[in-house]
Order: sequence, then structure tokens, then C-alpha cells
Amino acid sequence: MPVLLGTIDKHSITQPHELTSAFFPSKVGGKPAWLDFNNIPEASELTCLKCNIPLVFLCQLYAPIDEPGFSNFCFHRTLFVFFCNECRDERTFTVFRTQLRRVNEYYQEEPADIEVADTITPALWGIQLCKVCGCKSTVEYENIYCSLHHKNIDINKELKDKFIVVLPEYIINEGCDEDSENASLNSEDDESDYSDDSDDAAHIPKGSLQDMDGIDEALLEMAYAGDKDDEYFEKFKKSISSVPEQIIRYNRLGSPLWICTKSIPEAKDIPSCQYCGKQRSFEFQIMPQMLYYLKLPESSTKESFNFGILAVYTCPDSCDDGQKYKKEFLWEQSPL
Repeated sequence: MPVLLGTIDKHSITQPHELTSAFFPSKVGGKPAWLDFNNIPEASELTCLKCNIPLVFLCQLYAPIDEPGFSNFCFHRTLFVFFCNECRDERTFTVFRTQLRRVNEYYQEEPADIEVADTITPALWGIQLCKVCGCKSTVEYENIYCSLHHKNIDINKELKDKFIVVLPEYIINEGCDEDSENASLNSEDDESDYSDDSDDAAHIPKGSLQDMDGIDEALLEMAYAGDKDDEYFEKFKKSISSVPEQIIRYNRLGSPLWICTKSIPEAKDIPSCQYCGKQRSFEFQIMPQMLYYLKLPESSTKESFNFGILAVYTCPDSCDDGQKYKKEFLWEQSPL
């Protein structure tokens, strides 16, 4: 099975309906486009246990499983990734998996009409979302906010400037990487020049992971002092050479593409599914190139959000019983 790649074409125009739940988007940033409305995780499940600040939504992948034995209950299936932008030491990541049958209470079997897409929301089922982050609100904060932190941010401009709550939003374009040669993706312009945005480029340090033109230099720096003899790093560079801007590699039941030899997990490091007991398997990875699009501000007082590889492991059976938003596991191959 070929590896599926995800890229962003930030020059393309995304129609608002493409980002709604009814169109099952794969996307980076913005607010989550929840799949199962009645069972959205509680605010407490999306709060960092170390700093008690709400997690930030990073991305979601629409990943139905069209295989014998799966298609009945995985007709719709989405994975959501959140992270803590405040904790720098052993940063918190949370991954949720949720899935629906073809016949369900939210979506028709046929594609939704554009005119009604933005009306298919949790509010139709009596679920109120936080006006700041789009996660589930709480009665404690008038069903308007998920937390005191986000309530304060909403009414205090200084806090809005201090904390990252919602990231820039982009649709993820999908395509195949045949035989690891990284074929062209589903994009109108595969030769997009990401360096022609002079206003953005003026604020991007050369050689950083946000400098797409200097991606080789940045990866060398990130891969633990740039060990050019590292066979994993050489494989990494070769594998992404045709599509260096790839931000997602999807290879369910396959293997991750690690950036270097360090911090690669062993089988015992990946916990079994807490719901059915099966050993989790790799499903997809988030590439460091995503940092280019997030445009997070550099900080002189604390370490910026940075990573090598974020590898997501999920239940191989995509177990369906019990909790509807099931937690999965993310392994961070750190850049330090």
C-alpha cells in the first residue's frame, strides 16, 4: 500500500464549507470540525494536566478504513491531535479517534449540500462550544467558554496577544507517494513557490524550520547537530526530496519515517489500546515542515514549539465499543 502524503497549498482559496464537519475535512489549525457531536470530549480531557491550561488544536485527519471487517463501523473516521503550547519540558500531546457508521444520526448517506453544510453543527444536538477554541463549553462558564483561561483571554486583549489559542487554518491536500518516490499531490500547482510572500519571509529566520527554502539546513540542525552519517537522516532526506513540503505521511500498519537514529521507540514504549488490549500500531506522522505554516512567534524567554517527528499509533482494530472519542498514543521524536 503506498504511503499517502499531505501537503498545504497556502495560495489556494479554501471555501468555508470545506472546513465544516459535513465535508469531513483533513486540516491544520482553526477550530476542530467535530465528527460525533453528542460525544465531544469534555473540557477536562483537553486540559494539560501539568499547567492546567487548555490544549491547542493542531490538526485532524479524516481517515475512514475501507477494508473488509472495518467499513461497517469506520465509514467515517477522524483523528484529532492537540498539544500544550505552554509546557516546554515533556510537552503534552493528546490524540482522539472517533468513527461513525454510514447510517448515523448526523450525516446523510449522500454528500451534503453546500447550502446546508454550516448548519450541521453540535448546536443542533444541544451541544455548545467554547467561542474561543471550539471545544466543548461548560455550565460553569455559562456554556460560552471551556475554561476560565479562555474566558479571560476573550475579554483581555493583553492575554490574547500572550497566548496561542487557535492556529492558522489550512486544508490538507492528499496524494500518494508511490514506491517512496513521493509522486505529485492533489494540488493545482505542484511547483508553488512558498518564498514569494515577502512579508512572511521577512520574519522567518533563514535555516529555521519555518524557512521552507532552507529546509535541508534546518533539518540538519534539527537532526541532533546534523550527523550526516546518520543513515536514518539520509533516508529521511531522500524520501522527502520530491515533495519536501509534505506535512503528513499516512501509512496505517506500516512504519514511520524517522528523522534520525535517536529517540526511536521500541515495541514496549508503545502502550496497548486501553479499550480492547490490542497492541497499537503506527498510523500516521506529522512532519516538522508543518511548523513553516503554523508561524508561531519566536520567544526569547522560553522554548518555541518545535519537534522532529510526531508519530501517531492507534488501535489496529479501530475498536468501536464504549467511549466514542478514544484516546490514542503519540510518540515525539524530539529535535533536541
